[in-house]
Amino acid sequence: MNLIIAIVQILLSLLLILLVFFQTNNANDGQSNFLSDSVAEKRGWEKITFTLTLIVLILFIISSIIQVIL
Repeated sequence: MNLIIAIVQILLSLLLILLVFFQTNNANDGQSNFLSDSVAEKRGWEKITFTLTLIVLILFIISSIIQVIL
């Protein structure tokens, strides 16, 4: 059982790394002012990769907790 969880964690970590690298780095991100009224909204591919990154991150945390319990 521990071997299966370890393999799942390796796959999830690789997928998480890929998803983080796929996310775009906008030049305006570092220049945004927290007092400004403009809010950047994620659309299209950026929203999909962001959502998938969160899902994979949650699955990775759950698998880590399961591995510690077992």
